[in-house]
Amino acid sequence: MESLFYGAFAVINLIITIGLLRLAISQKSLGLGFAAMAGFGLAYDNAIIGSGAFFGAGDTLMQLNMGRYVIHAITTPLLILTGLVLARNASVGWSWRRSIAIIAGLTVIGFVAYDSMTYLSNGYVLADEGMLRYVLDVDHSGPPLAPITTMSFMIAFGIGLYIQERSWWLLAGALAMFMAAAMQLGIIANVGEILLMISVLLTARAFPKLRYAGYQAAIAAVPADERNQLAEAQRGRKRKMAVGNRALAWVIFVSLAIDTVAYYQEALGLQIDSWVHLTFSNIYIMLFFIHAVASLYFYGIPKLRSHIRVVHVYIGYGVFVFTMVSQSLIGMEP
Repeated sequence: MESLFYGAFAVINLIITIGLLRLAISQKSLGLGFAAMAGFGLAYDNAIIGSGAFFGAGDTLMQLNMGRYVIHAITTPLLILTGLVLARNASVGWSWRRSIAIIAGLTVIGFVAYDSMTYLSNGYVLADEGMLRYVLDVDHSGPPLAPITTMSFMIAFGIGLYIQERSWWLLAGALAMFMAAAMQLGIIANVGEILLMISVLLTARAFPKLRYAGYQAAIAAVPADERNQLAEAQRGRKRKMAVGNRALAWVIFVSLAIDTVAYYQEALGLQIDSWVHLTFSNIYIMLFFIHAVASLYFYGIPKLRSHIRVVHVYIGYGVFVFTMVSQSLIGMEP
């Protein structure tokens, strides 16, 4: 039954890929070409997982699964560049900064090189957890950094698109992908991938290719009064999102409290099902990550000074770094 789901996912991803490829060709957009590559990679991934029983255990299936990992290593980080192009097409001002392009480019190059070496230099073992496939034979501890970093960029670009143009597709797709993967619900993560790629396709349709000269001309063509009104509306949306992000912090606090009680239940003399700790731990990490990325977008890196708000921001960033390190060093306390 699961093989049918994976087969359907492969077909859906292939259809999305065709749509992205047509847009990439018509707009002559390299960024959308990268998205089409990612869509093809997802289609291939689902097709190989779904057809594992057909090929059976052996060298053929192992080679096909190695291709799965290598394609992921190359195409997943490339979505960062797709997100950058979409933000520029929507006239998100900060996305045109050279520093953003350099950071995005170096991040992509670094993860493609690192993950490709990892997937090519390690062995593979057979796994039969519902679907027959080969998985990387390496002891991974902690979250997968490349997908998490990619989704961080996509969430930031999505926030920019919503503030600039009230377009929420990319942000919704990035959040859906991140939450589906973070909750570790197996096949649900594949649904998250589809939602992400649909959001990329819809955003690309809504905002055609825009060059820097066209961006400058469009900005200059807007009358001063209208420009001020648009800027005020954007500031209002940003303020509302910042307030929502602060409210999210209280949800994170509650999830952490429940997770802590479930984790130390024996010391507290309680009997709580193990799924409570696992579920709320995942919820905490997922929401805390989203909160941190949004906070970085809203507050940036403020200049160091003895002000309670600045101290608050840096304490938050410090807790986030500590939390992510703790998740990457599983088995080490605290």
